[in-house]
Amino acid sequence: MPATDLAALFRKVAADLDAQRQSLNQEDDANHNHGDHMVEIFRVAVQAAEEKRSAPMAEAMERAAELLRLRSDNGSAQVYARGLAILSRHFEQRGIDLDDLMPYVRNYLAEREVTTDGQTGEGQAVKADSSASSGDILKALLAALAEWEQLEANLAESKTADNAGSKPDSGLNMGYLFGVGMAYMQAKQKGGEKVDILSETVVSSSPLSKIPYRHRSGVIAVRSLLVGMKD
Repeated sequence: MPATDLAALFRKVAADLDAQRQSLNQEDDANHNHGDHMVEIFRVAVQAAEEKRSAPMAEAMERAAELLRLRSDNGSAQVYARGLAILSRHFEQRGIDLDDLMPYVRNYLAEREVTTDGQTGEGQAVKADSSASSGDILKALLAALAEWEQLEANLAESKTADNAGSKPDSGLNMGYLFGVGMAYMQAKQKGGEKVDILSETVVSSSPLSKIPYRHRSGVIAVRSLLVGMKD
């Protein structure tokens, strides 16, 4: 699927964040500009996707990371730049594009199960066509989240230029997977639609969970992306 569709997804996220801009600014008790920064991040992402409209999704995401690195006064932009670069690399390695990712998301959000009384509930997957296997997509997403989480942890510990550019070891281990499982269970206990549970799980399993206002804006962004891919 061409990157113009990715631009539309990023444009939707920017609009949803813009609607919450003031409240996100208020939650940022240090600089009072987190909402402004998040809108800037996804407007930059729109620009990158439009520049790479005929390129694979991974290339458009890498371009977004490049542009975000130039926003040196936007701390959240640097975090997202590192995350996008890592995610782009894992998608490229497994040959995953947007037309693989969208049916995967639709399939997950459409899951149902047939209960003993014949009613439809949660659990039974609806078949979706995709050139990449569901296993490959899940592995790419988990591996990227784990690597991003470890990279940000390393940066927070070191605070040195030498270590900042080093590639972290793979964070996709049993400890991380257990943490993802716990995050999912906690999100499920809060209730809500599947899109809310998945958004909360993803953000809670990422570096965005470390700061409350980044956690909230991250949930808004991920939920917006998921809804955009579902519709």
